[in-house]
Amino acid sequence: MHPKIYPFFLCLVLLFLAFTIPVHSQTTDSLSRVNPSVIPSIDTASIVKDTTVAGKSKKTKDKTTPALSPTQIIANKIKLDSLKKHRDSTQVSFFYSAFEKLGALDLHSIDTAITGFQNYDPLYKHDRFYANQGNIGQCYRSLIPFPFFHESGFDYGIHSSDQYLYQNDSVKYYKVVKTFSELSYNQGAKKEQTFHAVFSRNIYRSFNLGFDFKVMSAPGAYTRQKANHINFVLTAQFFTKNKRYGVIANFTINRLKNYENGGIKYDSLFEQNIETNRAVIPVNLASAQNRVRETGFFMKHYFDLTRHPLTGSDTSLGKRKRIELGRISYSFQFVRQIQNYIDGLQDSLFYKPYEGDSLALPTIDSITLVRIVNDLVWSNPSFNKNQRPRIFQMSAGIKQLYIETKFNGVLDSMATKDFFIQFIPHAEIDFNPFYNLKLEAKGDYVLGEYNEGDLSLNVKLSTILGRKDKNVGTLSISGNYALQKPGWFYQQYHGHFNAWDNNFEKQGIISGGFNYSYKYLEAGFNISRISNYVYMDTSRFPVQLNNEFGHLYAYLNGNVNFGRFLVKARLVYQTVQGTTVLRLPVFMGNLELYYTQPLFKGAAILQPALSFFYNTSYYADQYNPSNRSYYLQDKREIGNYLYMDVYLNLKIQRARLYVAYTHFNASFMSHDYYSTPTYPMPDAAFKFGVAWRFHD
Repeated sequence: MHPKIYPFFLCLVLLFLAFTIPVHSQTTDSLSRVNPSVIPSIDTASIVKDTTVAGKSKKTKDKTTPALSPTQIIANKIKLDSLKKHRDSTQVSFFYSAFEKLGALDLHSIDTAITGFQNYDPLYKHDRFYANQGNIGQCYRSLIPFPFFHESGFDYGIHSSDQYLYQNDSVKYYKVVKTFSELSYNQGAKKEQTFHAVFSRNIYRSFNLGFDFKVMSAPGAYTRQKANHINFVLTAQFFTKNKRYGVIANFTINRLKNYENGGIKYDSLFEQNIETNRAVIPVNLASAQNRVRETGFFMKHYFDLTRHPLTGSDTSLGKRKRIELGRISYSFQFVRQIQNYIDGLQDSLFYKPYEGDSLALPTIDSITLVRIVNDLVWSNPSFNKNQRPRIFQMSAGIKQLYIETKFNGVLDSMATKDFFIQFIPHAEIDFNPFYNLKLEAKGDYVLGEYNEGDLSLNVKLSTILGRKDKNVGTLSISGNYALQKPGWFYQQYHGHFNAWDNNFEKQGIISGGFNYSYKYLEAGFNISRISNYVYMDTSRFPVQLNNEFGHLYAYLNGNVNFGRFLVKARLVYQTVQGTTVLRLPVFMGNLELYYTQPLFKGAAILQPALSFFYNTSYYADQYNPSNRSYYLQDKREIGNYLYMDVYLNLKIQRARLYVAYTHFNASFMSHDYYSTPTYPMPDAAFKFGVAWRFHD
């Protein structure tokens, strides 16, 4: 294990010891709006007692108990129901940082199922529609470009490592009854190892602290294919007793270190299986590395301008009508990311030099991105106990962005520094005239410097086909319009092997979509029209397309049970009309078959499974290690290959285990399995993993 990992383990040990020291009082943060202070204490003498005599159930009641008044009965029932809700101390849920729409938190249950547990790679957690360099942790490219536009405001433009970063929108804040922790470990071929730890504890009343730590080391089968990742997030949350005020915060650390080999030199050694020891196959780069270091802090708090009753029996506010003033929320975010590409002199011939470049020096390209965001939002969420939305809900706010970009190279003359300040007014409305009809719309506009005049608008209309409890599915139509500047990377870049300073026009995207879902099936399509599209051409330089082109994306998702059999499928069809600069497989399919068998009267669950993935052949984009981008190539079609995996999952109480033999068909099919040209995918390999939850 890398020596730099040890300080992180030390920090974790200290945090764990701090959290495990007994506190003066650890109480459950109830998410219900029941206020115990306004409920009389329960008369325990009136509770019905169950006794068992000679195997028969018998109910007895203390006849001396005085009769309760209707008010006491109602109060006791409320408190008993509240106690029943919290009787299961193993219940764990989580929420994300967005909570403007609901008066209560939008909680999600943690995943404790074994179905899909074997998919521990963040890239393949939900599907396999990505192209990468043949090893977990390496850069990747999504094979589904829809919806084409990005979040409004400044965007650097390179997102080939985002799935392996802990970012604010994916941070989970846990709601627990007792201290919760989960440890997981995965091991694959060639000494691949992943360790993941999650911890959450209520320190005092509604104050909760937790952390999520992950470390991954994957040497890979080929020379200089190693990936080392460290991710850490510390979370904190506090809510007042009446939930009128709340604050959440997180601190993130990401460290990615990927060795780059530039692909194999001679495809024939792999495709003809001349050399079965992949580590001795020559590669194009001998000393290249990509490193990403990111540190971030986020805080968000809200205040309800109108006080709301905790329960239906809360009469402390009286029966007077209240004017709903809504909710105010403010968030602050700071992110600093440093991207380094380091290479030696011996790799210079792999890249084509541009005019004025000197290759007689080693490569040290460094990009620093600083992002500070302030966002103030007013909203009128629904405070109904059943979380039913208002007929008309809205939110409006203004976001301020401060962006700093800095580039440093091996020569001082390569240094550049830019600053941007942007303001983004934004608004969102939800119109719910009937229980089965909902209209959603949101939009924003950018003021200030590079992205001045960027805008986006999204509209969605959904309807339930029938009654809420008896229907034939949900139908929705959507529309999107965006006018946005390309990412800053495509506009300006100064590296050792590539440099440009462009003045591209804004890209235009207009799209419409249809979606239908019913029980375990979902189907739909989206049609997009793109203008002024920016791409990387065969010379590894960005180019803007003057013509418009169209993109059709259709999908079918299924999650169907047949007794103890489960079939999970995702099928995608897409086509591009009017250009050849966007190259995608026409068809992709991911199919998983599970059989679930309870053991020992339900004490354990055994689940064998098969997985299949296929995509049609196409001219896939090539990878450029020097800036982690993908560019066009016309030399080689790849695809038209079926990947097959077999798994055996097992669940015993709180422990989950799996054993997998991935890509088992590699030994009897042709050796032409690539997802990126010159980067073979992994051969057949055994893997196993275990995860264990603790509630104490």
